[in-house]
Amino acid sequence: MEISPVLFESLYPEGLFALSLPPMIILDQPWDTLTSNEKTLLEKILAAIRQSLNSVAIQYQDSLDLSAWVEKPQRVIYFGKLVKGIPLYEAVDANGVTIVTSESLRDISTNEDARKKLWQALKKQFSV
Repeated sequence: MEISPVLFESLYPEGLFALSLPPMIILDQPWDTLTSNEKTLLEKILAAIRQSLNSVAIQYQDSLDLSAWVEKPQRVIYFGKLVKGIPLYEAVDANGVTIVTSESLRDISTNEDARKKLWQALKKQFSV
């Protein structure tokens, strides 16, 4: 049975919306183990890409694994251990998800060259 467009519109007059998930920040250590300096660094990184702690989702994973996610965000930033097959500081597209991987917040806080590389990758990822 086929429903006519006129009947469908009269039954469901409201528009349908496709909501996108917020950018995902994945940390390789639990949030409560981060130092205040690491949290401040993350806030500064997010502010540079016009985001805040309230506008992103933050998740802890010991190592990056997107395979089990039913709904995938468009953008993921991973701070942690090296991920096989994904280069550091490059915006990589994987099945509609753009991923940028970085060293941990602790390591990047003392490495100015790494922070510059991360910034270049994030500018591409977020079109800043």
